[in-house]
Amino acid sequence: MDLNEMAVFATVVENESFTASAKILGLSKSAVSKQVSRLEDRLGIRLLNRTTRRLSLTEAGGVFFEKCQTVMSVAEQAEYAVSRLSNVPRGLLKINAPMSFGIKRMAPLLSSFREQFPEVEIDLVLNDQVVDLVEEGFDVGIRIGRLMDSRLMAKKISSCKMALVASPSLFQNKAIPIVPAELTGVNFLHYSYVSRASGLKLVGDSGTVNIPVKGDITANNGDFILSAVQGGLGFACLPTFICGDLIRNNTLIKLLPAWEIDNENAIYAVYPVNRNLSPKARAFIDFLSNYFTDIPEWDR
Repeated sequence: MDLNEMAVFATVVENESFTASAKILGLSKSAVSKQVSRLEDRLGIRLLNRTTRRLSLTEAGGVFFEKCQTVMSVAEQAEYAVSRLSNVPRGLLKINAPMSFGIKRMAPLLSSFREQFPEVEIDLVLNDQVVDLVEEGFDVGIRIGRLMDSRLMAKKISSCKMALVASPSLFQNKAIPIVPAELTGVNFLHYSYVSRASGLKLVGDSGTVNIPVKGDITANNGDFILSAVQGGLGFACLPTFICGDLIRNNTLIKLLPAWEIDNENAIYAVYPVNRNLSPKARAFIDFLSNYFTDIPEWDR
């Protein structure tokens, strides 16, 4: 029995698609289809019903898929048990991270990681949209915000503070706002992946207030928003890993310093819940936990 063909068949059934399975397996769609057909020919029975709209298991296919799952589970456990015998993480580590965080913070981090684990190769993919780690074949992802995907295990690696920032040039001919109400009418630069329909919720000594925000620029990238802020086009609510250094050197003004953004966001390392962590992925997650603290360097 060809275990590779069984694995391909099981992947097709789990994803209900030759196209999605081909992407996960790193094969062409035709190669995946041929392997399943070859398996059916050798067994002498049809395992899948194929239509233009969907795939479904035949009765024989259902029985065979159940047995495949058992075999694949045993094989995966055997591979995991052997890999655990090696204390040296090695191989290609595929990481997904948000664009701005990757650009601002990942290079020195990965440099330090590679010094400790020189046999690990890095494939870093930056994307502000949330990608499916399982479908895209990532070992580890970095997520910022509130986690929604129940298929992912998560480990908090740092806090993620937010700040209201503006360029000094924005208030060149008028007073800098010192209370929330004074921000009303100031152009707000909106990051499109975060809804501000209900305004900005601020917390201060006198309680909590909501201020409505309106603006004429929306963008899906934090670095663009930062550039627009520096250009004096408006103010923005940005994570401090993007703007903290510029606040510290007085390039940007932190607006309303007596108020904090009501914010439950954090920075997490995430990985698929049903996947045994390889030594390289475990090493990277442990490294992240030690590299960052709950008060990261950009907030000190």
